[in-house]
Amino acid sequence: MEEKSIFGALTVYRERGAYLRRLEQFEKSKDAYDEAHRTTSDDVRTLTGRSQVLADAVKPKQAYSDAEIALKLEPTNMIARNMQARALHTLSEFERAVVMNYRGYRVRRQPPYFMEGINQGVETIQDCIGVNAGNVMVDFLPLIKQLETDHVDDDEPKKVTRVSRIPRMERKKQLTQMQARKQQTLERVLAMKYLGPMANDKFFLQNLCKNSRLKSANAKGSLELKQLADEALNSLTDRQKMLHSQRPYYTIKLAEKSESKHQNKYKEATLARERDIGARTAEKLLRSIGISVRRNKIMDLISQAERLQVFLDTKTPRTLPEKDHYLDRLYTAVGDGYLSQYRLSYTLSEQGNKRRIAFLLGLPVGRPKSFDSVMANYPNKFIDTNVAAAKAKATLDMCENATMRCWLMYEMSRLLASQRSYALSKFYAKRCQKEAQEIDSPTWWLNGCFALMSGDMQQGNYNEVKMQVDEAYEYTKKLPEPERVQAFLLKVAEMASETRPADDKKAILQRENHILKVMDEPEKTQAMVLFKRLAIVPSGRRFSVLPRKVERSDGTSVRKHRRQNRLSIIPGPEKPLPPLPKSDTHGFQIFDL
Repeated sequence: MEEKSIFGALTVYRERGAYLRRLEQFEKSKDAYDEAHRTTSDDVRTLTGRSQVLADAVKPKQAYSDAEIALKLEPTNMIARNMQARALHTLSEFERAVVMNYRGYRVRRQPPYFMEGINQGVETIQDCIGVNAGNVMVDFLPLIKQLETDHVDDDEPKKVTRVSRIPRMERKKQLTQMQARKQQTLERVLAMKYLGPMANDKFFLQNLCKNSRLKSANAKGSLELKQLADEALNSLTDRQKMLHSQRPYYTIKLAEKSESKHQNKYKEATLARERDIGARTAEKLLRSIGISVRRNKIMDLISQAERLQVFLDTKTPRTLPEKDHYLDRLYTAVGDGYLSQYRLSYTLSEQGNKRRIAFLLGLPVGRPKSFDSVMANYPNKFIDTNVAAAKAKATLDMCENATMRCWLMYEMSRLLASQRSYALSKFYAKRCQKEAQEIDSPTWWLNGCFALMSGDMQQGNYNEVKMQVDEAYEYTKKLPEPERVQAFLLKVAEMASETRPADDKKAILQRENHILKVMDEPEKTQAMVLFKRLAIVPSGRRFSVLPRKVERSDGTSVRKHRRQNRLSIIPGPEKPLPPLPKSDTHGFQIFDL
């Protein structure tokens, strides 16, 4: 059964395509025109309508081909001639577009499509090579030389003089923070100059394509959203390139130079007002940060520091000339806040101070039994350490401020220590100390030293901790008030000097490995099986590979207490006796008879 064609299919689909074109639904309009063309392939109105749709959708090559076919069928069709001239202008064939518009203008003057095309083409040519282009060789010679050096012809054959057998990794040139900021600013300026309000859509799509939240559990829907975002971003990028080719950027800069003096005065006044507002806002935030440092409110300090950093990221050296000065003050205050945590409390007990030291150095601590101001104000955040470390490293690669680099290296060391990557954490802590020595900042040097102590304490390198305490004690003499940090360091040295119980199980495993190394292969296999069987037997009934003292039974285990004749002992760790039940009633006791 063949599908019956509708009556008047050509008119239906052609009018539907024209209606959708007015609604700017170009893809659906093109599909309707394609259906009409499939019904009748030699209809001129269908070809000219589809050419208009393709021109609006910025597909000039297909629009030109449809207009050319329509002119072959009807050479006197002025709509097809206009669409052909419009497609040539979009393809940057400005001279040919002007010639075709002049030919059409001689035949038809109203509607003024051909006159508008003539004006547009002449203005574009003048922008490129005419009066509006300015003195290109004088004003824009450095830009032209840069474009000539950066331009690489992909079709040019490359002559390889020597092929090395050793593969080499391609190293991309690392941009500095200033260069990256200039490049990002130039991209945004070009987008706003050529796209106008659509530049905001381009910025939104760029952020959307990089956003990790675009991928969700709905894989098919996420892929469809990603394709739609990529297509829209590519369409906007192509439109910006086309407009840039029609009117180069240096013509826009030349037009901006020829502005009136009143407008220049207005811009200068606006810039001065923006600088004044930025300086007052930065001073206000720095005052609140100073209050948090004096009150030892570390969580408030970190939140206000992040707020000031976001504010400074939006500023450039032009809009805020003293940006580096504010960055130095910000991260000096952050360093003082971090260092203020390393203090002892005279209201806490000895065990409470040790708990505080263990908490600050990353050691496991139990549930606190009393209020500790340091643990309560510690900036705990539920964050992904991998994402935070990658973000800090990307910022560190482009950072130019020395004090900010100290903070970033300290954060990298702290995050890597929480991930148990102690070697890399030590590397960043050492870099923090080196950078602090170059800028003569004892605060950040001590923070880096405490980051080193944290990694060594977690690994059990107590001798290195003692050496670092001695070095830090001498360095604290550069502080204005070193007594508080020195008392903390003495307590850390005391904790590192305490004797810790040896791990008998670990010592037994090491002794077993030493025995297996000196045995032959067949005996080695049998000994491994024997050691595994010994590990299953309770410690009271097996021979210990590592000599140790005989443990006397005190009768407090379930196995010894409920021992019976001719009853095999279940292997496993011995369980202690449960405590005797107690009653809440005074004077009433339950006796074990």
